[in-house]
Amino acid sequence: MLAVLLAALEGEEDRSLLIELYKKYHEEMEQCAIHILREQHDAEDAVQSAFVQIIRHFEKVRGIPRGELPFWLIAIVKNESLILLRKRKDFVDLERVDDFAWQADCALGYQELVALFRKLPETYRGVLEMKMLLGYSDSEIAARFGISETAVSTRVSRGRALLREIVQKEGFCL
Repeated sequence: MLAVLLAALEGEEDRSLLIELYKKYHEEMEQCAIHILREQHDAEDAVQSAFVQIIRHFEKVRGIPRGELPFWLIAIVKNESLILLRKRKDFVDLERVDDFAWQADCALGYQELVALFRKLPETYRGVLEMKMLLGYSDSEIAARFGISETAVSTRVSRGRALLREIVQKEGFCL
């Protein structure tokens, strides 16, 4: 796959950057996709689609600070994974999304899941997405947001409680 992707780029500098990104982040991107899709072959498709998107917008890659690249790449593969879920009309069971802290008796579709997360205040949404959807550890989230691990745990706990309230209020589950 890498050879095909490299052929799509014109300059040697761009090819070198893509090789670096691929070697450095491919496994992390694949783990994110597996976490969402639960199937190895689907995860590989999502990662491949993500790299196609990266090439399509490669001029933006050059402008992103190196420290922010991992989050940008993970966001792309997450989106590609969710697109695959939507295409196959699969449903995301709340219990499968990083073991939510409550027992849900229903399965939510992708759109409903996105709508639920959008209703959360940004303070909790970003932390919950990284923890529950992307599988980051508390220490990784703390480093990303510049807060303590205790603050991460508190936000996760409060965010989950808010999410639970929203689920009940919106009537998604019995």
